[in-house]
Amino acid sequence: MISTKRPKACSSPHQTSPSLSVATVVNNDDLLVQILLHLPVKSLLKFKCVSKHWLSIITNPQFSRRHYPVINSVCALFVQKFSHPRQPEFDFVDLHSNSSGAPFRFLTFSKDPSGIKITQSCNGLLLCSSYRANSYKTWYYVYNPTTKQFSALPRLRKASRVLGLTLAFDPWKSPDYKVVSVRKCDTSRHRCLIDIYSSRSGPWRVSGNPFTAATGNVKFNGVYSNGAIHWISDYGPSLYFDVDKEQLNQMPMPPIPDGWDRRRVMYFGECRGHLHLIENYSPPRDTPFDVCEMKKDYSGWVVKYRVDLDGVAKSFPEMARRYLDPFVLNYYSFQILSVIESGESDDYTFLVLHVPGKLIRYNLTDDSFKRLHVIGHGGDTDMEDENAENFTLIEAYKYIESLALV
Repeated sequence: MISTKRPKACSSPHQTSPSLSVATVVNNDDLLVQILLHLPVKSLLKFKCVSKHWLSIITNPQFSRRHYPVINSVCALFVQKFSHPRQPEFDFVDLHSNSSGAPFRFLTFSKDPSGIKITQSCNGLLLCSSYRANSYKTWYYVYNPTTKQFSALPRLRKASRVLGLTLAFDPWKSPDYKVVSVRKCDTSRHRCLIDIYSSRSGPWRVSGNPFTAATGNVKFNGVYSNGAIHWISDYGPSLYFDVDKEQLNQMPMPPIPDGWDRRRVMYFGECRGHLHLIENYSPPRDTPFDVCEMKKDYSGWVVKYRVDLDGVAKSFPEMARRYLDPFVLNYYSFQILSVIESGESDDYTFLVLHVPGKLIRYNLTDDSFKRLHVIGHGGDTDMEDENAENFTLIEAYKYIESLALV
């Protein structure tokens, strides 16, 4: 007769119970931190409620700083549309189908009577401002869309003369951020001053002496990369400002081709520490252009990729401007929204293109492409009926999930 009783498990002095293993982790801060560092932000936000001890670990600025290099890829774009009468509306474009979902449709974190718009994204933080306000009534904010935290910046001196603001945040270096403002001097319309706000030290202060710039041609809503803010000019010198040293330098630019009196910049931005520039001087109905990258020593630009959108134009014929002569410049309607590097390999580098009513993901390695997103309009209907003749430029900002404190 076979017994139906289960044999008792043999106890061993080396066998560890599950509860003992959990206790070992919980009571060892070093081990606990190592585990938490490899969890996604969505999980960490939930685990803040486990205990006061876990809350103190996860909200520690040093933990946020260490977590960022582990989970630091651009996961989505915020597409800012100005169709709403009171405030901008946003489409959330998931780039890898693994984000935590749209953090917002409208920015309502502060009761700004003018509404709130995005002016820049920088390594997980957003620089925002009042949407419909006179310059002297404009408020500026730094907002973390992942944690929903924000800070309102102090009022700017002579806000009516501000030419642009740029957020400088490098989580690898410090949990603190700075905001750099460029404003006109009272003495001359071509003389400018730089003001800096620091989240650590507080109020706005003037940095250095006035400098000369063609204020109508320099884009003073700059691009932050590798410790410097970069301002590009349609013609004349482009500039970059070392934020730590507070030094202003001239940035080398590719020569403007013969026959052109100004630059035709299609994109200027940053991703994973690389500064990218795309210009297009191609003849009509010709879409090839180069994606250039700045050398680390600022000695010049190198061509990283050569792009030809002929295949995209054939697959999306709504790009063609039917009522224009085919030999007119800008025969195709398209916009470059972003250059995305999502990994160490070039295989993960792609463009996000805006064509009428849609966003396209274009792989820079093999020239493959696919439809990424249909642009919503008013939250309910799409804009697939948009064509090249009523093509409207939009604004897009990178989203990186971050625990950074503001």
